[in-house]
Order: sequence, then structure tokens, then C-alpha cells
Amino acid sequence: MNIVYYTSGISGSGRIVTGIAIYNALRRKHIDCTYTMITHSPAGYLAELQGINHIYLPLEDEYQLSQKHFHSSVLYHTLSLCKPDIVLVYLQWFTVINFLNEFQCVKIFLVHQVDKKFFTIDTPLRLYEFNAQQYSAVVSIEPFDYPFTVLPVNPVVLRNHNEILTRDEAQKKLHMPSHAKGCLISISGYESEAASYNKYYDSSSIKQYHCVIANNYGSEVLFPVIDYFNAFDLVICGAGYNSFWETRFFHKKAIIIPFKRHFEDQILRVKKFYDYSFTVNGADQLVDMLMMM
Repeated sequence: MNIVYYTSGISGSGRIVTGIAIYNALRRKHIDCTYTMITHSPAGYLAELQGINHIYLPLEDEYQLSQKHFHSSVLYHTLSLCKPDIVLVYLQWFTVINFLNEFQCVKIFLVHQVDKKFFTIDTPLRLYEFNAQQYSAVVSIEPFDYPFTVLPVNPVVLRNHNEILTRDEAQKKLHMPSHAKGCLISISGYESEAASYNKYYDSSSIKQYHCVIANNYGSEVLFPVIDYFNAFDLVICGAGYNSFWETRFFHKKAIIIPFKRHFEDQILRVKKFYDYSFTVNGADQLVDMLMMM
């Protein structure tokens, strides 16, 4: 069985992490399959470090992916060579809209909280509207009111509770004193947003903690950071999908900083779901769902 996960992710590593989480769930459940990630993300190397087959593609334009020319596109050609039995399209509906029907397989659209405007794109050539009928199912991986029928699963998280380092193991790897209370300052998203964390570095509220700073760039990359969660009593992070739901799944005390995004309301996510908890990883629920299709 060939499973292909397709998304963009040109501005960060979030969608790559979600793809890795699904791969981890497939391995946990001993599913015999070939798993390929096709993305437009420069962070795809993170998937490769986990042993996942990742194919990076440059974004093609509307002309190259049009009804008239898509057969010559790199994206269509690459997907065709993978001969998928299941295609998971995470948010990136508009690049495949003209040729998705050519693939006679199970097609799943994965969606989390986005503005309803995300599902309509008006270009000089034509108006594009998301068509849920192109998919075998639309699966929501975050609680939200969507403008179409969805099959809900819990948020998708990279690891389950029994898969991360113990507190002692994590502290040793991070060279933390064994008696220390730990604080993780996890900086993801855009590099320009790192300054928003500055006020916490010398804050009296974290003086009692041994602080570890991790980011997705420079010399402080710690991936996957979730593996070290047991070392930390406090997490300071952004309100992006993965960072937020990791803290909720692992019941971490957290200071969560929402940032402005074009189609995603991170303030809404924090206000509505800060006290939300769940015990079953949505990645496991998704794989169970796929195996029944």
C-alpha cells in the first residue's frame, strides 16, 4: 500500500511535523505501507532525519497547474509516479484541484482551523473554490466549525506519552541539573517573531526555572522538542497548531504567545482551547480511519 502525504509549508516546519506524526502512527500500528511526503517546504529535511521518504518540489504557478497544462507539471508527474492508494492533502487544495479526480484512490483532505476565506481563491484567470466532493472524506484535526461536513479526530501530535524521554533521560541529554525545575522557551514560526520572547528571558516569573531555549533555526535547534517535554515544568511557546496542541496533550503548564497569521486565528485557539484536554492522539485515530476505507 502506497500512502502519499502532500502539503506546502513554505513558511515553517508545522506541516512537516504533522506529516511525521502520521508516519509515527502508521509505524506504531505496524501498517505495512510505503509512506512518502511530497511538500514545498524547505523544512523537509526534518522528515528525512526521521527516515521518511521526502520529496521537495518548487511551487508551480496557476498556468503550470491549469486544466490545460497540469499533465506536464512536476507535481502531477511526481504524484503519478508514487502510484498512491491513499493521498492525504493537508490544506493545499488549490494546487491539486484540476487533476485530483485523475487519481482513482482514497483521497483525504486534512484541515485545521482556518478562515472561511481560505476556501475561495480569486485569480485573474478564474475563481477557485474548494470542492469537498473531490475527496473520499474531509477530516478535521482540530475542533472548529467548518463550512462543510467533516469527520473529526483529535489534534495530531508527533509522539504519544510513552514515546518520549523520561525526565531523567531528558535532563541528562540537555545537561540540566537533576533537581532543577525546567522551563522550555520554544521559538518556532517566523524568525522575526523571536523578539516577542525577549521579555521572558529575564522575567522574575521564570527565575526559579532552569531555562532551555530551542528554535527552528540557528544553533539552538532541538528536534523534535516534544521528546524532551518531561524535563520541563513550564513551556513558553507560540500558538501555532503543533506547539499549542502538544502542550495540551502533555498537560504542560504553558505561556502561549499567539501571532498574527493570514488565515489562522491563534488568539481564538488559545482563548477557546487552553483548558481543552484529550487522551488519544488524533494521528492514531486518523490511521484507524484510513485502514477502514
